Amino acid sequence: MTDDFPILAAVAASPTHPYELLEHLQALGVRVTRSTLYRRVDGLIGRGYLQAEDGRGDTGHFRRLLRLTDAGRDAAGKEAAEVLRREPLESPLFALAVAAAGVSQRQDALGVLRPRLAAAARRLTEQERTLRETEADPWSQAARERRIAHLQADIGWLQGLLGRRFAGHGMERITRRAG
Repeated sequence: MTDDFPILAAVAASPTHPYELLEHLQALGVRVTRSTLYRRVDGLIGRGYLQAEDGRGDTGHFRRLLRLTDAGRDAAGKEAAEVLRREPLESPLFALAVAAAGVSQRQDALGVLRPRLAAAARRLTEQERTLRETEADPWSQAARERRIAHLQADIGWLQGLLGRRFAGHGMERITRRAG
């Protein structure tokens, strides 16, 4: 993943102005300064990944609207696949990657979630079996129940993502079997 991925992924989710992009990335927990963001945005425009539409806002101030180009959409999709393979589900980069993968229309981007879904289903089965077979103190049991609830929520969320993305591509069968 390049340092530009969060910018491409955030713009993939929705065309935006640089200052809104900065606020969005900082709210997600991505560490970026104003000067670094503006420098990276200019570089992405120069490489043909972003398109900037300059204009005036309601108050007459200069405003620049950023959109992904086809090359930017492809780059964001390629990097999204890698982020979806390795980032924890609760990571802000994972959420950005889901948005970028959905916009990129790359079959491999969200397709990498199938193994993640299968692994989560296996962990859920292990946790449920351990909970049934092991006598533990109430605190350990509560912690295991919490992990089970999180895995169930993650599996449901992944199934929803895959179902929306791959409807009509045979994925319904796979996601039902993994759940």
